[in-house]
Amino acid sequence: MGKEKKYSKEPVKLCLRSRKDGHQVIYLEIYIDGKRTYERLSDLVLVPETDQKSIRRNDVTFKKAEVICRKRNRQLKKELPAGKYVQSQEAEVSQLTLFNWIDRYREIQKSRGVRNLSIINRLRKLLGLFHDDLTLTDVDKQFCLDFINFLKNEYKTKFGNPISSKSGFNIVSELSTAMNTAVREGQIPSNPVSKLTPTEKFLPREQVREYLTIDELKLLIQTPCKCEIVKNAFLFACNCGLRRSDVLALKWSDITIDNDVWRVGTRMIKTERLVYVPLPLQARRWMPPRPTEVEKRDDKVFQGLYTSQIQKYLKPWAESAGITGKNVSFHVSRHTYATMLLTLGADLYTVSKLLGHTSVRHTQRYAKIINKTIDDSIELIDQNL
Repeated sequence: MGKEKKYSKEPVKLCLRSRKDGHQVIYLEIYIDGKRTYERLSDLVLVPETDQKSIRRNDVTFKKAEVICRKRNRQLKKELPAGKYVQSQEAEVSQLTLFNWIDRYREIQKSRGVRNLSIINRLRKLLGLFHDDLTLTDVDKQFCLDFINFLKNEYKTKFGNPISSKSGFNIVSELSTAMNTAVREGQIPSNPVSKLTPTEKFLPREQVREYLTIDELKLLIQTPCKCEIVKNAFLFACNCGLRRSDVLALKWSDITIDNDVWRVGTRMIKTERLVYVPLPLQARRWMPPRPTEVEKRDDKVFQGLYTSQIQKYLKPWAESAGITGKNVSFHVSRHTYATMLLTLGADLYTVSKLLGHTSVRHTQRYAKIINKTIDDSIELIDQNL
């Protein structure tokens, strides 16, 4: 049997810190002999990625930072006694607990620009309910299996219901992402969640995707809503496909105008993908007036919109418009956008890009809806002729 391979991380690594203006400061985190220090790279700053030019600029900037980081690592390895920083880091790894790591992972995600951290907070809470804290290196396949069994068979929500398959799937996926990050950071040699088979994890059922027809959209437009900002935000999303979390976080600085063409450049909170979405007139008509003052560029587009308002006013508004038999949540706007584009002749690949999907196979679910609608229409002909 061969000698067990040891793992350790470099003494210097790159970190990002977000500023209020949307820029990200690059700095070095240096860990030597149990002590952590920070070194700011003052000339290297990432700008908001609003177009291809800014993306290329950030790519060049980050590569410069990576070169500096590699040089500092080589320099420290030459200057330090052999194994000094490795031993100190291995000591840190052995003492790092799972809860400590989830907290650190949350900060890593925050520094990367991830705005919605609620799923990480929920994962941290559920892990605390399941088990007392343990070292990160003690998290193995059996721990993951026991945690999933706890979620499936023991845990109950505040309403006394078991956790849904979709929620369980999201929690385990977030745990897997946290473990993958720990691998990249040199904290553990492998991700224990990746050792599970698909049947050992949560298998979410493919849900019915509710969507609104163009006629139903017209009904909503004609019907007053008790909360005007909810109406405006929902109809805006129906015409651009942004998720609720992205609409809530959308700032005027995320929007660019080039020759009267409006685009939203946003890093989607769910997938972290940077997506450029054109804003047609039908989307822009539901936006408030664009501020002219430079200092208001970081203001939110739908200032004063909250999740609680959406939950309170959206469904009653849909019902008052005569839309019954459909569970109208804010996410229905995204499904409506996708099916409307496909119905009007847009190809699957284009719709996939506009939605920010990581794969066309996710978009194919909407194609199934369109095909079902076509089949139903053909049946109507057979039944009436």
